[in-house]
Amino acid sequence: MGLFGKSGKALAALVMAGGLMMAANGTEAKAITRPDGGAPMVHWAVLQSKPGTMNEMMGMAARNVAPLAAKEAGTYALYGSLDKQDPNVMRLLEIYEDEAAYEIHVGSDGFHNYREERKPILEKLVILPVDPIVLEQKTEGTGTHVILHLYEVKPEKLDAFKKLIAKEMRRGVKEDAGVMGLFATAEQKRTNRIHTYELFKDEASRDAYKNSKAH
Repeated sequence: MGLFGKSGKALAALVMAGGLMMAANGTEAKAITRPDGGAPMVHWAVLQSKPGTMNEMMGMAARNVAPLAAKEAGTYALYGSLDKQDPNVMRLLEIYEDEAAYEIHVGSDGFHNYREERKPILEKLVILPVDPIVLEQKTEGTGTHVILHLYEVKPEKLDAFKKLIAKEMRRGVKEDAGVMGLFATAEQKRTNRIHTYELFKDEASRDAYKNSKAH
């Protein structure tokens, strides 16, 4: 099993910037898009620390990256999650307006400091470019329970699968109070490999969503 794990993996949520940290007048479902309505730039980052040092690395990120990222207009969301079975692995779903916004983010003094500080304890870093299928979130709220899935879809079923999952994710965020965000992405090199990130208010909300008649 690689760093991206197996389907159905439960993780603890960590929201670093954007996303559910935004305030709004009333809670509603909203797709993450660029100002022109186009798709943003998305990738997954998977970090593996030396045993027992992930909390230290998270502290570095919170101190150096989070305060600046929250102010970067082009950094839309950094959704993180810690593996409950392997506490040395953190997975990030990163959403930016475009490549230029990403370069601004990683070119900041804060990110440079973070990158230098983590070097002694970072064992592995994997960046996976993906194309967004659906990026749906509530405009406010807090999520504490995350489920990741990896689907390998038969090529001839891919278009139908994408339409189905996009429809359900939009419905779930809009209609289910405990569903904070549902995101689906396709690998750029292996387009039939679909990665999803499901963010719930808590574990009970996740169970309620999975057991609902509409799901």
